[in-house]
This record gives sequence, structure tokens and C-alpha cells, in this order.
Amino acid sequence: MIRLDLDKLRQDLPLLPEGEPDLPEGVAHSSVIMPVFHKNGQDGFLLQKRNPNLAAHPGQISFPGGVKEPEDPSLLETALREWNEEMGAAKEDLSVIGNYKGQLTHTGFHITPFLAQYSGDFLFQINPEEVERVIQLEFDRLWTVPFYSIQGRRRPEGPYLEVFYFDLEEGMLWGATARIIVDFLRDHSSFSRTPELRTPNLAVAPYLDPSK
Repeated sequence: MIRLDLDKLRQDLPLLPEGEPDLPEGVAHSSVIMPVFHKNGQDGFLLQKRNPNLAAHPGQISFPGGVKEPEDPSLLETALREWNEEMGAAKEDLSVIGNYKGQLTHTGFHITPFLAQYSGDFLFQINPEEVERVIQLEFDRLWTVPFYSIQGRRRPEGPYLEVFYFDLEEGMLWGATARIIVDFLRDHSSFSRTPELRTPNLAVAPYLDPSK
């Protein structure tokens, strides 16, 4: 069973509303909420499945969040605003614990994740234009669902990358969100599962169809 020690995480994680020092220049700065919940004796993350008609990342499973707008006073406020707009839940349902390490994506975004404890009633008034459904991902499911990775370089001169995939019943969890989850659980829980290495078999995202 994967359980998080939230008291220890409050001690170990910094709370930096503006994100990490020296954020990279020339990229779009964005942030997400990592909402951890406890229900029926299990810990997990609340995720959203994006509307399949969206222009950006249609149908993908992700944390609530988005790009910082000029009127947002901080990256933390960006994440909380997006939480409210996308999930239809009050930011008062969250107790922000701290920052997790940022992720730089190949599409030119830097993502600052904020871990937060969710204490609401699980009755979400989602924005259907952006969100198809809310997913309650219990951590223990990650021990048993199909787990894959692909490895390599997008360009010969580029960095060596590993992309993770969890084949959930709700859809494929992959990309930056899967990377954040795997890294976080490896750093702060007992999760130690090794993915099955696969060869990319799609020319476009998500680059892997496990059924082929």
C-alpha cells in the first residue's frame, strides 16, 4: 500500500509561490495542483481527463493547471485559479503543502507543481468545455495497471528521454503528468515499480499504442 506522510512532506517541501529560483527563460511558465486525497483507506491523486475537442492536449489525463496569465500574482495563484475554473471546486478545499520539482517539456513549457491536500466533498462542478471527467487515481492502482516506458532522443543532439505510460481504465496517463507522478512517488513513497520498455510505434503523440 502506498501512503504519503503529509506531515513529513510539509517539513521537507519548500513553499515557493513564485516557483523555483531561476526559472528558465524563453518558455511559457505554467503550474499545476497535485491534489492528494484520502478516501476509503487509500491515498491518491485527483486528475482530470481533458475535453477531447480542445486544441491543446485533447483528451489527455492531467493535473488541474495551466499557463500563468499576466493578472496572476504568482504561479501558485495560477494553479489555484485553474483548479477553480476547471474542477469547479473552491480553493478553500485545498491545503497547499509545498512545491515539487518543476518539469521542462519539449513543447516549450515549464511546469511548477504544487502539492495540496484535498478535503472537499468530491462533488465537482467541472467546466465541460475543458474537462470531460474527474479521475480519482488511488496510488495502489499503479502497482497493477500496465506500466510502460519508451526511451530515446527526439533529435540526435537532444537529451536522452524516458516517457512513462500507465494504461488506466479511464485512458492513457502519459507525458509530463506521468513523469511528475512517477518521480514524486519514487521520491516520497514506497513506489519502486519498473516499467516495461517498449519501442515507439506511433509517429505522433502519444507515440505508443500498447495494443500494437
